[in-house]
Amino acid sequence: MLRYPVALLLVLAPLSACEKGSASARNPLEEGPVAAAGAEASVELSSAQLRAIRVEPVGTHPFPVEREAVGSVSFDEDPAIVEAESALVGAAATFDLTRKTLVRARDLYGTDGGLAQRDLEQAMSDHQSAAASLTAARATLRALGKTNAQIDRMIATGKTESSPSAKWALANVAETDSPLLQIGQPVTARVAAYPDRVYAGKVSKIYATVDANTHRVTVRSEIRDPRDELRPGMLASVVIRVGEPATATAIPANGVVRESDGSMTVWVTSDRQRFVQRTVQVGLQRDGFAQILDGLRPGELAVTDGAIFLSNLLNAPPEG
Repeated sequence: MLRYPVALLLVLAPLSACEKGSASARNPLEEGPVAAAGAEASVELSSAQLRAIRVEPVGTHPFPVEREAVGSVSFDEDPAIVEAESALVGAAATFDLTRKTLVRARDLYGTDGGLAQRDLEQAMSDHQSAAASLTAARATLRALGKTNAQIDRMIATGKTESSPSAKWALANVAETDSPLLQIGQPVTARVAAYPDRVYAGKVSKIYATVDANTHRVTVRSEIRDPRDELRPGMLASVVIRVGEPATATAIPANGVVRESDGSMTVWVTSDRQRFVQRTVQVGLQRDGFAQILDGLRPGELAVTDGAIFLSNLLNAPPEG
Protein backbone atom coordinates (compact mmCIF):
# COMPACT_ATOMS: atom_id res chain seq x y z
CA MET A 1 0.00 0.00 0.00
CA LEU A 2 1.46 3.35 -0.96
CA ARG A 3 2.02 5.81 1.89
CA TYR A 4 0.89 9.44 2.13
CA PRO A 5 2.76 12.05 4.21
CA VAL A 6 0.79 13.85 6.90
CA ALA A 7 1.61 16.83 9.06
CA LEU A 8 3.05 15.38 12.27
CA LEU A 9 4.42 17.10 15.35
CA LEU A 10 7.58 15.06 15.84
CA VAL A 11 9.82 15.38 18.87
CA LEU A 12 12.83 15.73 16.61
CA ALA A 13 15.33 18.44 15.83
CA PRO A 14 14.40 20.55 12.77
CA LEU A 15 16.01 20.25 9.38
CA SER A 16 19.03 22.50 9.18
CA ALA A 17 17.71 23.90 5.88
CA CYS A 18 14.78 25.30 7.83
CA GLU A 19 16.87 26.72 10.66
CA LYS A 20 17.65 30.40 11.01
CA GLY A 21 21.18 31.58 11.30
CA SER A 22 24.50 29.94 10.58
CA ALA A 23 25.50 26.32 10.96
CA SER A 24 27.53 27.27 14.04
CA ALA A 25 24.29 27.95 15.92
CA ARG A 26 23.45 24.24 15.85
CA ASN A 27 24.28 22.11 18.89
CA PRO A 28 26.66 19.45 17.53
CA LEU A 29 25.34 16.97 20.10
CA GLU A 30 21.73 17.41 19.02
CA GLU A 31 20.17 14.42 17.19
CA GLY A 32 17.94 15.05 14.21
CA PRO A 33 17.71 15.11 10.43
CA VAL A 34 20.04 17.35 8.50
CA ALA A 35 18.96 18.69 5.12
CA ALA A 36 21.77 18.59 2.63
CA ALA A 37 22.71 21.73 0.80
CA GLY A 38 21.86 22.04 -2.87
CA ALA A 39 18.81 21.37 -4.99
CA GLU A 40 18.36 17.71 -3.97
CA ALA A 41 15.94 17.10 -1.13
CA SER A 42 17.82 14.94 1.35
CA VAL A 43 18.09 14.20 5.05
CA GLU A 44 20.67 12.68 7.32
CA LEU A 45 19.44 10.44 10.11
CA SER A 46 20.80 9.72 13.51
CA SER A 47 21.44 6.18 14.68
CA ALA A 48 18.19 6.20 16.63
CA GLN A 49 16.18 7.38 13.62
CA LEU A 50 17.75 4.73 11.38
CA ARG A 51 16.04 2.10 13.48
CA ALA A 52 12.65 3.37 12.27
CA ILE A 53 13.30 2.44 8.65
CA ARG A 54 14.47 -0.49 6.56
CA VAL A 55 17.01 -0.17 3.75
CA GLU A 56 17.42 -2.87 1.09
CA PRO A 57 18.75 -3.20 -2.45
CA VAL A 58 16.14 -2.56 -5.14
CA GLY A 59 15.11 -5.83 -6.77
CA THR A 60 12.65 -7.17 -9.32
CA HIS A 61 9.22 -8.80 -9.11
CA PRO A 62 6.97 -10.57 -11.64
CA PHE A 63 3.92 -8.55 -12.63
CA PRO A 64 1.04 -10.03 -14.65
CA VAL A 65 0.22 -8.50 -18.03
CA GLU A 66 -3.42 -7.57 -17.58
CA ARG A 67 -6.13 -5.30 -18.89
CA GLU A 68 -8.92 -3.98 -16.69
CA ALA A 69 -12.38 -3.01 -17.90
CA VAL A 70 -15.75 -2.03 -16.49
CA GLY A 71 -18.53 -4.50 -17.11
CA SER A 72 -21.64 -6.10 -15.67
CA VAL A 73 -22.96 -9.47 -14.59
CA SER A 74 -25.24 -11.09 -17.14
CA PHE A 75 -27.63 -14.04 -17.02
CA ASP A 76 -26.59 -17.40 -15.57
CA GLU A 77 -26.10 -18.61 -19.14
CA ASP A 78 -26.11 -16.78 -22.42
CA PRO A 79 -29.64 -17.38 -23.78
CA ALA A 80 -28.30 -17.73 -27.31
CA ILE A 81 -25.89 -20.48 -26.23
CA VAL A 82 -28.52 -22.30 -24.19
CA GLU A 83 -30.85 -22.31 -27.19
CA ALA A 84 -28.07 -23.38 -29.58
CA GLU A 85 -26.92 -26.21 -27.30
CA SER A 86 -30.47 -27.50 -26.96
CA ALA A 87 -30.89 -27.33 -30.74
CA LEU A 88 -27.66 -29.30 -31.20
CA VAL A 89 -28.69 -32.08 -28.81
CA GLY A 90 -32.11 -32.30 -30.49
CA ALA A 91 -30.62 -32.31 -33.99
CA ALA A 92 -28.13 -35.03 -33.01
CA ALA A 93 -30.93 -37.19 -31.62
CA THR A 94 -33.00 -36.72 -34.79
CA PHE A 95 -29.99 -37.52 -36.97
CA ASP A 96 -29.36 -40.77 -35.09
CA LEU A 97 -33.03 -41.77 -35.33
CA THR A 98 -33.29 -41.10 -39.06
CA ARG A 99 -30.03 -42.97 -39.65
CA LYS A 100 -31.41 -46.07 -37.97
CA THR A 101 -34.68 -45.72 -39.87
CA LEU A 102 -32.81 -45.47 -43.16
CA VAL A 103 -30.77 -48.59 -42.40
CA ARG A 104 -33.95 -50.57 -41.71
CA ALA A 105 -35.61 -49.19 -44.83
CA ARG A 106 -32.72 -50.29 -47.00
CA ASP A 107 -32.77 -53.75 -45.44
CA LEU A 108 -36.50 -54.14 -46.16
CA TYR A 109 -36.51 -52.61 -49.61
CA GLY A 110 -36.67 -55.13 -52.44
CA THR A 111 -37.68 -58.08 -50.29
CA ASP A 112 -40.96 -59.87 -50.75
CA GLY A 113 -43.60 -57.88 -48.99
CA GLY A 114 -40.90 -55.32 -48.12
CA LEU A 115 -40.75 -51.53 -48.17
CA ALA A 116 -42.11 -49.54 -51.10
CA GLN A 117 -39.88 -47.25 -53.15
CA ARG A 118 -41.55 -44.12 -51.89
CA ASP A 119 -40.98 -45.14 -48.24
CA LEU A 120 -37.29 -45.64 -48.90
CA GLU A 121 -37.08 -42.26 -50.59
CA GLN A 122 -38.87 -40.65 -47.65
CA ALA A 123 -36.40 -42.21 -45.19
CA MET A 124 -33.49 -40.93 -47.27
CA SER A 125 -35.02 -37.44 -47.40
CA ASP A 126 -35.62 -37.37 -43.64
CA HIS A 127 -32.03 -38.41 -42.96
CA GLN A 128 -30.64 -35.77 -45.30
CA SER A 129 -32.74 -33.09 -43.59
CA ALA A 130 -31.55 -34.26 -40.17
CA ALA A 131 -27.91 -34.16 -41.34
CA ALA A 132 -28.37 -30.60 -42.61
CA SER A 133 -29.94 -29.53 -39.28
CA LEU A 134 -27.07 -31.07 -37.33
CA THR A 135 -24.49 -29.32 -39.51
CA ALA A 136 -26.28 -25.99 -39.02
CA ALA A 137 -26.47 -26.52 -35.22
CA ARG A 138 -22.73 -27.22 -35.08
CA ALA A 139 -21.96 -24.10 -37.10
CA THR A 140 -24.12 -21.95 -34.81
CA LEU A 141 -22.31 -23.14 -31.68
CA ARG A 142 -18.90 -22.63 -33.26
CA ALA A 143 -19.92 -19.05 -34.06
CA LEU A 144 -20.86 -18.61 -30.38
CA GLY A 145 -17.42 -19.66 -29.22
CA LYS A 146 -17.80 -23.40 -28.61
CA THR A 147 -15.01 -25.69 -29.79
CA ASN A 148 -15.44 -28.83 -31.89
CA ALA A 149 -14.39 -30.90 -28.87
CA GLN A 150 -17.16 -29.36 -26.76
CA ILE A 151 -19.70 -29.89 -29.52
CA ASP A 152 -18.68 -33.53 -30.01
CA ARG A 153 -18.93 -34.13 -26.27
CA MET A 154 -22.48 -32.77 -26.15
CA ILE A 155 -23.48 -34.95 -29.11
CA ALA A 156 -21.94 -38.04 -27.48
CA THR A 157 -23.55 -37.48 -24.08
CA GLY A 158 -26.82 -35.97 -25.30
CA LYS A 159 -26.47 -33.22 -22.70
CA THR A 160 -25.76 -29.48 -22.79
CA GLU A 161 -22.78 -28.01 -20.95
CA SER A 162 -24.57 -25.30 -18.98
CA SER A 163 -23.32 -25.03 -15.38
CA PRO A 164 -25.66 -23.97 -12.54
CA SER A 165 -22.76 -22.34 -10.64
CA ALA A 166 -21.59 -20.22 -13.59
CA LYS A 167 -22.44 -16.64 -14.43
CA TRP A 168 -21.53 -14.42 -17.36
CA ALA A 169 -19.60 -11.16 -17.07
CA LEU A 170 -19.70 -8.73 -19.97
CA ALA A 171 -16.72 -6.35 -20.10
CA ASN A 172 -16.14 -3.40 -22.41
CA VAL A 173 -12.46 -3.46 -23.40
CA ALA A 174 -10.72 -0.58 -25.19
CA GLU A 175 -10.37 -1.33 -28.90
CA THR A 176 -6.62 -0.65 -28.67
CA ASP A 177 -6.36 -3.70 -26.40
CA SER A 178 -8.52 -5.96 -28.60
CA PRO A 179 -5.54 -7.54 -30.47
CA LEU A 180 -4.35 -8.93 -27.11
CA LEU A 181 -7.58 -10.80 -26.38
CA GLN A 182 -8.01 -14.54 -26.89
CA ILE A 183 -10.62 -17.14 -26.02
CA GLY A 184 -9.73 -18.98 -22.82
CA GLN A 185 -7.67 -16.21 -21.17
CA PRO A 186 -7.97 -16.13 -17.33
CA VAL A 187 -10.38 -13.57 -15.91
CA THR A 188 -11.15 -12.25 -12.44
CA ALA A 189 -14.17 -10.12 -11.55
CA ARG A 190 -15.16 -8.07 -8.51
CA VAL A 191 -18.47 -6.44 -7.62
CA ALA A 192 -19.25 -3.65 -5.14
CA ALA A 193 -21.71 -5.81 -3.22
CA TYR A 194 -18.95 -8.25 -2.24
CA PRO A 195 -15.69 -6.24 -2.36
CA ASP A 196 -13.63 -9.01 -0.71
CA ARG A 197 -14.72 -11.68 -3.19
CA VAL A 198 -12.83 -12.53 -6.37
CA TYR A 199 -14.77 -14.47 -9.01
CA ALA A 200 -12.48 -16.39 -11.36
CA GLY A 201 -13.26 -17.53 -14.89
CA LYS A 202 -12.14 -17.35 -18.50
CA VAL A 203 -12.93 -15.50 -21.70
CA SER A 204 -15.59 -17.37 -23.67
CA LYS A 205 -16.40 -14.95 -26.50
CA ILE A 206 -14.96 -11.82 -28.10
CA TYR A 207 -17.60 -9.94 -30.05
CA ALA A 208 -16.72 -9.02 -33.61
CA THR A 209 -17.98 -5.42 -33.61
CA VAL A 210 -16.60 -2.26 -32.00
CA ASP A 211 -18.99 0.25 -30.47
CA ALA A 212 -18.76 3.35 -32.67
CA ASN A 213 -19.46 5.70 -29.74
CA THR A 214 -17.23 4.24 -27.01
CA HIS A 215 -14.64 2.52 -29.24
CA ARG A 216 -14.78 -0.55 -27.04
CA VAL A 217 -15.16 -4.27 -27.71
CA THR A 218 -17.51 -6.43 -25.67
CA VAL A 219 -15.93 -9.52 -24.13
CA ARG A 220 -18.02 -12.22 -22.48
CA SER A 221 -16.47 -14.35 -19.75
CA GLU A 222 -17.81 -17.31 -17.85
CA ILE A 223 -17.14 -16.82 -14.13
CA ARG A 224 -17.72 -19.22 -11.26
CA ASP A 225 -20.17 -18.21 -8.55
CA PRO A 226 -20.32 -21.17 -6.12
CA ARG A 227 -22.25 -19.17 -3.49
CA ASP A 228 -24.82 -17.93 -6.03
CA GLU A 229 -24.18 -14.31 -4.95
CA LEU A 230 -24.05 -12.56 -8.31
CA ARG A 231 -27.17 -11.09 -9.87
CA PRO A 232 -27.78 -9.94 -13.45
CA GLY A 233 -27.14 -6.22 -13.84
CA MET A 234 -24.49 -5.88 -11.11
CA LEU A 235 -21.59 -3.61 -12.08
CA ALA A 236 -18.31 -5.48 -12.21
CA SER A 237 -14.62 -4.70 -12.49
CA VAL A 238 -13.15 -7.29 -14.84
CA VAL A 239 -9.42 -8.03 -15.16
CA ILE A 240 -8.23 -10.12 -18.12
CA ARG A 241 -4.75 -11.64 -18.09
CA VAL A 242 -3.51 -11.11 -21.63
CA GLY A 243 0.07 -12.35 -21.28
CA GLU A 244 2.62 -14.14 -19.13
CA PRO A 245 3.95 -12.25 -16.09
CA ALA A 246 6.79 -9.83 -16.87
CA THR A 247 9.66 -9.26 -14.43
CA ALA A 248 10.28 -5.58 -13.70
CA THR A 249 12.11 -3.30 -11.27
CA ALA A 250 10.09 -3.21 -8.06
CA ILE A 251 10.14 -1.99 -4.48
CA PRO A 252 7.89 -2.84 -1.53
CA ALA A 253 4.87 -0.56 -1.55
CA ASN A 254 5.81 0.87 1.85
CA GLY A 255 8.87 2.36 0.18
CA VAL A 256 6.77 4.60 -2.12
CA VAL A 257 5.17 7.86 -0.97
CA ARG A 258 2.51 9.86 -2.79
CA GLU A 259 3.38 13.50 -2.18
CA SER A 260 0.90 16.35 -1.81
CA ASP A 261 1.38 17.37 -5.44
CA GLY A 262 0.50 13.87 -6.63
CA SER A 263 4.04 12.80 -7.49
CA MET A 264 5.46 9.47 -6.35
CA THR A 265 8.77 9.48 -4.48
CA VAL A 266 11.23 7.05 -2.95
CA TRP A 267 14.29 7.55 -0.77
CA VAL A 268 17.68 6.26 -1.91
CA THR A 269 21.07 6.18 -0.19
CA SER A 270 24.65 5.17 -0.88
CA ASP A 271 25.94 5.20 2.69
CA ARG A 272 22.81 4.30 4.75
CA GLN A 273 23.01 7.68 6.49
CA ARG A 274 22.24 10.37 3.95
CA PHE A 275 18.96 9.76 2.10
CA VAL A 276 17.96 11.51 -1.13
CA GLN A 277 14.35 11.89 -2.22
CA ARG A 278 13.78 10.82 -5.82
CA THR A 279 10.68 11.07 -8.00
CA VAL A 280 9.71 7.81 -9.71
CA GLN A 281 7.07 6.58 -12.13
CA VAL A 282 4.98 3.80 -10.61
CA GLY A 283 3.19 1.14 -12.65
CA LEU A 284 1.35 -1.91 -11.34
CA GLN A 285 0.97 -2.97 -7.72
CA ARG A 286 0.85 -6.65 -6.83
CA ASP A 287 1.66 -8.83 -3.80
CA GLY A 288 2.80 -5.82 -1.76
CA PHE A 289 5.22 -4.58 -4.45
CA ALA A 290 5.08 -1.48 -6.64
CA GLN A 291 6.42 -1.66 -10.18
CA ILE A 292 8.91 1.14 -10.90
CA LEU A 293 8.81 2.17 -14.54
CA ASP A 294 11.38 4.95 -14.23
CA GLY A 295 13.62 6.44 -11.53
CA LEU A 296 15.19 3.37 -9.90
CA ARG A 297 17.60 0.64 -10.96
CA PRO A 298 17.99 -2.84 -9.48
CA GLY A 299 20.80 -2.91 -6.96
CA GLU A 300 20.40 0.66 -5.69
CA LEU A 301 19.86 1.02 -1.96
CA ALA A 302 16.41 2.35 -1.12
CA VAL A 303 14.15 2.66 1.89
CA THR A 304 11.70 -0.25 1.65
CA ASP A 305 9.81 0.42 4.88
CA GLY A 306 9.39 3.76 6.63
CA ALA A 307 9.62 6.05 3.60
CA ILE A 308 6.69 8.04 4.96
CA PHE A 309 8.80 8.77 8.06
CA LEU A 310 11.47 10.46 5.95
CA SER A 311 8.92 12.45 3.95
CA ASN A 312 7.35 13.69 7.18
CA LEU A 313 10.76 14.73 8.48
CA LEU A 314 11.42 16.67 5.31
CA ASN A 315 8.02 18.38 5.43
CA ALA A 316 7.93 19.03 9.20
CA PRO A 317 7.67 22.74 10.11
CA PRO A 318 10.68 24.30 11.88
CA GLU A 319 10.62 24.60 15.63
CA GLY A 320 10.40 27.91 17.40
